[in-house]
Amino acid sequence: MRRTHLIGALVGVFALALSAVAVASPQFKQTVKVKYSTAKAKKATGLSVNLSATDPGAVPPGAQPGVKTLKITFSGAKVNFKAAKVCKLSKDQAESCPKNTKIGTGTASANLVGTDTATGQKSVVPDLAQTVAAYTAKGGIYLVVKGTTLPTTAILKASLSKKGVLSVNVERDLPVIPGGNKIVLTDFAVKIKKVVKGKGKKAKAFITTPKCGKSKKFTVKTNFVYDDGSKKNINVKQKCKA
Repeated sequence: MRRTHLIGALVGVFALALSAVAVASPQFKQTVKVKYSTAKAKKATGLSVNLSATDPGAVPPGAQPGVKTLKITFSGAKVNFKAAKVCKLSKDQAESCPKNTKIGTGTASANLVGTDTATGQKSVVPDLAQTVAAYTAKGGIYLVVKGTTLPTTAILKASLSKKGVLSVNVERDLPVIPGGNKIVLTDFAVKIKKVVKGKGKKAKAFITTPKCGKSKKFTVKTNFVYDDGSKKNINVKQKCKA
């Protein structure tokens, strides 16, 4: 990952002395859409994840909190890394992961938020468009987020357990911008394809759906912690069948 490209491009557009953490207004809203590619229980599956945060009450528009950490629990699902080719490169080299380790694509949008110490006024460079590529990694997934509005690159390392718990330290993995300005990911959408190794009874799936219980619904739990200290827990349900 070329962090200097990200830093240089953003500073050139948005040169502020120091930033302050934005605080959510009462109108802040986090939406979550998560869906398995199959509704059948205990089957190989892909995933779609769509996250969006808006705050109509933010002043100026776009000066909203960013996600600090995110945990997504695919309750009852199973993950088997033996079913997928795994990128052995380090996180900083994730852009060069082999094509056969690429398991997903998507899009994202970001704001650059800061505060001018001379005037105390917040400023925002909004809607910086990004593309997303997902690669399997040891114990998790690399999410390579590349800018299309500006030549930006950031790499998120999401850990993924065998029990389907995905955790991302967003604040850790977003580059620090000179002057302390904050990159805020406002929208993030990625589709993970179904990955299967082998055939018949010997087939192994990278992700397997949970069993379909009495509720006839799969449940996915999301836990957000934002950089202003606030938290949100959102559960998503999907109809299922045995």
